[in-house]
Amino acid sequence: MKRLKLKTGLMAILAALTFTACDMMTEDLSDCPTGLYVNFVYDYNIQRADMFKDHVGSLQLYVYDEQDRLVAERKVDGSQLALYGFYCHFTEDELAPGHRYHLRALAMQRDMSQTQSHLLPSLTIGSALTDLQVRLRTQPEGARTTSPALSGFPAEPATRAPLMGVPYALPLDTLWHTLCMLQNTDRTMPQATFSQLPDGSFTSNAIDDIYLEQGVPAYCTVSLIRDTKNLNLSLREIDNPEQVSHEDYDITILDDNVLLDCNNNVVEGQDSLVYRPYAQWTYVAVSDGETTADYSAHYDIAFNRLRYNGIGGKHAVLAIRKRDTGEVIVLFNLPYILCQGRMAYEILNYQPQEYLDREYDYRLELFLKNGRWQEGCYLAICVHDLPWVMRMQYVKLQ
Repeated sequence: MKRLKLKTGLMAILAALTFTACDMMTEDLSDCPTGLYVNFVYDYNIQRADMFKDHVGSLQLYVYDEQDRLVAERKVDGSQLALYGFYCHFTEDELAPGHRYHLRALAMQRDMSQTQSHLLPSLTIGSALTDLQVRLRTQPEGARTTSPALSGFPAEPATRAPLMGVPYALPLDTLWHTLCMLQNTDRTMPQATFSQLPDGSFTSNAIDDIYLEQGVPAYCTVSLIRDTKNLNLSLREIDNPEQVSHEDYDITILDDNVLLDCNNNVVEGQDSLVYRPYAQWTYVAVSDGETTADYSAHYDIAFNRLRYNGIGGKHAVLAIRKRDTGEVIVLFNLPYILCQGRMAYEILNYQPQEYLDREYDYRLELFLKNGRWQEGCYLAICVHDLPWVMRMQYVKLQ
């Protein structure tokens, strides 16, 4: 009889502890996660490595409902982003269960409040997804001209606004946008994968939205794409190497990629935008008396996301003018030239646009003859992290 009473007492104590544990679970959710957990990855690059923690300094995350209306947002600074295992958490009070949500993120290398080159959107709860646009700050560049530097851009009425330029003697602030959302069922950070089908379309492991179930945690990864690009351009002379100076040439990139929409697409119909070097210098390697001194003019230019539209499509233009005469001596389809660098990674079979989006640090070397691009000149496309150079030479066929 005493054993029966003892056994009954133990069962009563265990039952009480069970109910107490359940009550504790309703108050402390650290062991029982609910809501939406979002982490971030930036591995859509040539290195194919996640550089989010090392590169990104601030981030703004937007959550939209089925009607494409903003229902929640989160701003995160660099101190939090530097932590391993960082994620954004939205509780069920912030995001109601039983609905599907899709996410957009903007990220910068510096704090967003210090951004100078970009006009970031100012949104409120209820704002439409289409309001999420990022525009470069610009200023009038001067009257439009019929110069060959505008080839690839249709003629526009004289009543249109003048060319716009980026008014900064500094590189653009580095901007990342949303590449895609990825399902994250095992709490790891999956890599964004893309493959091209025979009809030219792409497939990927991306998802359109994520469903939030009552009492069940949902995990999602936002994969980022870097929009800000940098180009180091070097000019050299074949016949007269000592006649090279950065002061002799004006370097410009002309495009119309001033505005990006909520899906990171360039909005068409905007004013043409002029990018100019934020740094330029002439390098001279002094001769030792036995070898010829090396002279080269260098220019660093930062610009927004490029689009590959094929040979006949509208494209960004790289133009080089002689400063004393205004003569255009070089005129290139910039995306076409730059994407030739993908051949250094032939085994990965990068498509042109994918390569342009993964790469962000380009290098071109132009060899001129008597200050002009003519027969015998050639262009070297360099890939920084590989001992690889492609030489494209201008030869006149008879």
